[in-house]
Amino acid sequence: PVLIITLAYVIVTVYLMNASLIWDTLSGAYSWNYKWNILIALLLGMWTAMSLPSLFLLMTVALLTGLNLVLTLERLRFLRSSGKLHWAIGGSTLIGLVGSGCAGCGLPILALLGLGGAAVYLPYGGMELSLLAIMLLGVSLYFLMQGRLATAVCRVETVSIPQLKK
Repeated sequence: PVLIITLAYVIVTVYLMNASLIWDTLSGAYSWNYKWNILIALLLGMWTAMSLPSLFLLMTVALLTGLNLVLTLERLRFLRSSGKLHWAIGGSTLIGLVGSGCAGCGLPILALLGLGGAAVYLPYGGMELSLLAIMLLGVSLYFLMQGRLATAVCRVETVSIPQLKK
């Protein structure tokens, strides 16, 4: 499931970076073969449209998002079965979606959050958002793994044995 989520994350990110082209293609009066070719060409062209650091950050955020999502769902299933389900919301996946890819593609989403103007002052053109997402996803993954290890281990009570006299 992690690889499926990772792949879906990458596909959605690439298509969001080209949202207007996707919309025009799918809503236009083109053949299905043409539409399919455009969709595939966008995915295959991702390697030439993005820089190597941007691709690395996108793949890292996608993989960490997949791991976090799988562990979160596993944790929710465990809590639901034990009757201790509480809701928790994290924004690292949203920041990862905004920060992955190129900075110009994530800025419209940042503008919806009211942060578009602030991104102009970032020294590395928005790549900081991807690094922030990786850090937040890493911390989230660490805590999810700690919780997973804690539920997988049984606690053993220590019992003191009285000393036998000879």
